[in-house]
Amino acid sequence: MVFVSLKELQAMDSAEKMQRRVSEGPTGCYIPKRYILTLLGFLGMFNVYAMRVNLSVAIVAMVNDTGIQYDNETQQVAACPELLSYEPQKNADEYKGEQYNWDSKAQANILGSFFYGYFLTQIPGGILAEKFGAKWLFGGGILMTAVFSLLTPLAASLGTVFFITVRVLEGFGEGVTFPAINAAISHWSPKVERSRISTIIFTGCQIGNVVSMPISGWLCSTALLGGWPSVFYVFGTIGCIWFVFWCVFIHETPAQHPTISGEELLYIEQNKDEKPKEKLEIPWKDIFTSLPMWALIVSHFGHNFGFLILLTEMPTYLGGILHFNITANGFLSALPYIVQALSAWVVSYVVDGIRKSNKTDITTIRKISNSIGLFGPAACLVGITMCGCRPYLIVGLLSLALALNGFIYSGFNITHVDMSPDFAGTLYGITNAISNINGILGPFIVGLFMQNGVTVENWNAVFYITAAVYAVSAVFFDIFASAERQSWGPKSEKKYCLDEIKS
Repeated sequence: MVFVSLKELQAMDSAEKMQRRVSEGPTGCYIPKRYILTLLGFLGMFNVYAMRVNLSVAIVAMVNDTGIQYDNETQQVAACPELLSYEPQKNADEYKGEQYNWDSKAQANILGSFFYGYFLTQIPGGILAEKFGAKWLFGGGILMTAVFSLLTPLAASLGTVFFITVRVLEGFGEGVTFPAINAAISHWSPKVERSRISTIIFTGCQIGNVVSMPISGWLCSTALLGGWPSVFYVFGTIGCIWFVFWCVFIHETPAQHPTISGEELLYIEQNKDEKPKEKLEIPWKDIFTSLPMWALIVSHFGHNFGFLILLTEMPTYLGGILHFNITANGFLSALPYIVQALSAWVVSYVVDGIRKSNKTDITTIRKISNSIGLFGPAACLVGITMCGCRPYLIVGLLSLALALNGFIYSGFNITHVDMSPDFAGTLYGITNAISNINGILGPFIVGLFMQNGVTVENWNAVFYITAAVYAVSAVFFDIFASAERQSWGPKSEKKYCLDEIKS
């Protein structure tokens, strides 16, 4: 007698329906629906980061003096004084909009406040995405962030407490987006396209940086919508418009999409990990006692430590040390993220090709990618400490650091889905929550070192610490990581006798 599971019985009926759809084939000009998800996911992540990082540039125009306030009352000698020609004298007409007397501590609190809300919704975001679906959670999170972005100028005018509250609420909305999109990727990506689909979507963050930083710098110097407030109005409006497209074109799973071709549906279903029909209980103990899971946590933490310090503090570094004005600052802050996105795209296609060839096991592929993505930036940051006051060499090394960092999208980042497609959202929620403590820790560390002056030596100390964190997290991943599917997940199923059913 032949025994089959209930799931296999259901699959027989589904296979017959799918085969009919395949035989019919797509009509007219057909765009694969997973490509539409990839595009809108990319644009969603673009919005997420545009609305997060625009404050890093806008705050330069929002305060009367963006320099760190020092404990001593002596006149601070400018770092790299020979580069002051890059920084025209600031005047009242350079920046448009109301300005505030925020000291360095207030600025650090404002820049870090986003991450308090962001931290709180990471794990709930993963759980909710797996329980109720990723579509509305991802879209709703970005819509909430967009609405509070539109309210930012009003909140700033009411005082720092209101401003910080709005930034916390923005983080609260955005916190669910990363675990939610990871859950969507697990539904929609065939195994041999997993690296590229995930990489394209997640590098929307880098392109968000690339676009928002220079545009934010330009908007701050114009009279459009009141100067710097236009930064928040423009990107908040774009986020609301994106939400409409997401609602119309995206569906929760390939099987639920009303116009997907049978051929594409069959291709996706045959080339991804089987997902259980029933909702599984999250095996918290197994997850937190798993060394491969801790490898993800440590690696994600190390990556975000460096990434968030560079993301939030690079405009301050370029202005305070290298003395670039706000317009040049915006463009140069964005440049490293251009090369990071380009690097990540190329690497993801190469990695998918290697995986498809079956010449190298998936764990080795992920470890090699991750090692380049973390050891590379560490070496570049150490190199910067040897550059003194050479602005273009420093910008070049920062760009190379993030280009090499692009390898992580084919490293630990997609390993969440490799290890457990059933709990990909929850896993990402856990690692992203822990790693984004760095959003609070990073500005604190930089502020601590800059208390005695914005000097090359103090910034070098920050770079040394960052390089060390990168290296330690890379070593931990290389020792303990695994990209094989973990044992947590689908339980054994009751088997049914096929001969008896037929009779």
